[in-house]
Amino acid sequence: MNIAGRGSRLRLPENASLREQLLVRLLVPVLLVTVISAVISYYYAFNFATLAYDYSLYDSALDISRQAVVVNGQVRVELPQAALDMLESDKHDSVYYMVKDAQDRFVTGYGGLPAPVNAPASGKPFYYDGVYGENPIRVAALSVPIAGLPADQDHVLIVVAETLNKRHTLASEILLGMLLPEILLVGLIGLLIWHGVARGLRPLVELQAEIANRSYRDLGPLPVQNAPGEVRALVGAMNDLLGRLSAALSAQQRFIADAAHQLRTPLAGLRTQTELALRQDDPDEVRRTLRQIDTATVRTTHLVNQLLSLARAEPGANRINTTASLDLAELARATTTEWVPRALARNIDLGFDGATGAIIEGDRVLLTEMLSNLLDNAIRYTQTGGQVTVRVGTTEAGVQLCVEDNGPGIPVEERERVFERFHRLLGNGADGCGLGLAIVREIAQGHGARVRLEPGAGGGTRVTVEFRPSPPA
Repeated sequence: MNIAGRGSRLRLPENASLREQLLVRLLVPVLLVTVISAVISYYYAFNFATLAYDYSLYDSALDISRQAVVVNGQVRVELPQAALDMLESDKHDSVYYMVKDAQDRFVTGYGGLPAPVNAPASGKPFYYDGVYGENPIRVAALSVPIAGLPADQDHVLIVVAETLNKRHTLASEILLGMLLPEILLVGLIGLLIWHGVARGLRPLVELQAEIANRSYRDLGPLPVQNAPGEVRALVGAMNDLLGRLSAALSAQQRFIADAAHQLRTPLAGLRTQTELALRQDDPDEVRRTLRQIDTATVRTTHLVNQLLSLARAEPGANRINTTASLDLAELARATTTEWVPRALARNIDLGFDGATGAIIEGDRVLLTEMLSNLLDNAIRYTQTGGQVTVRVGTTEAGVQLCVEDNGPGIPVEERERVFERFHRLLGNGADGCGLGLAIVREIAQGHGARVRLEPGAGGGTRVTVEFRPSPPA
């Protein structure tokens, strides 16, 4: 664990478990509070020790004052040897004293002891900190009256000082006595947090076991009973994902089954016609059979291409970084031009109506595929001599792409089903594979667009794709 970086953010190993992360993030504030508490406790313990030993200095100053006498108009202090031994017998600290008269003349003791800046009140001790011999000291100053001196000179100043070892020792002992129970308490808190987090994470462990023991084929919802709110939300999100995944896999399986069914018939026909051609001897009959094989091959190729287009258009096709800002009118004009020969082959009037400036965000390849499928359907199902028109325009809601024909139209009851895969209208005589409009809808949905199917102005069909406008650069 280290604390670094901007804002002193706590950084944990990338492989740290959730329990370890929670333990660290919960214990760090507790330890921080313990450290702050220790600093504050030491401050108050030192003040307590200072107060206790200050009284001792005051008593020593009083004892010295009792030995002060006036001899021939001069202050004298005669300390008995026992008193000196008591002052100098301290094993932990050095004790110093100094006596000065009212005229600030040194009488006895240790010279150079720091004196108070202002004379203390008579009979009341004054405490302050100082330095003597490069050692920090605590000083008690006491001003006391002495009989036998003039009224303006009848006070002496007694200064008693000692180093701070005992004070720090006492403060440390007090702090240690307070800190040891706190350390034990922090350890107990850590143990309780560890077990509490383990108990709180039990639903996640059970969820992990449930998922690990499942078959890859089992996409049913996970149980949410007895799960806390946070885990229930996670399970709900996973169930939603499993539901969508199950639906996607079901659609894929249906698509594969439908594709296999659709390919089986033309491939079987190709094999039958090939075997027939191998048994025929008449060149005219062989040529006729080969023409049928060629027609079936074209249809099968078209079906395969449609299947590939649908696979590219489906969600999850891994088309990355293919979306760009483009002019839909310019794309539609170029695509429509490519389909002119096919329309002329059926004597269909293929027109385009649109101006540049219809900017959208989209995939050029997929949008070209979408319009190609709309044109293929329109030309395929419109009678010979009909009309097909491509229009691109802008509205307040966005950009519209319309493909309109005057063919037989689509019955109202079939307008939703025609977007289903492999669904074909009966009785129209066309040889489509039923994937064109399914591809159109997949591509439109992938671009956030909406497809609308309506009757055309001339009785045919109008397919409108509505896109959101591109945001301004």
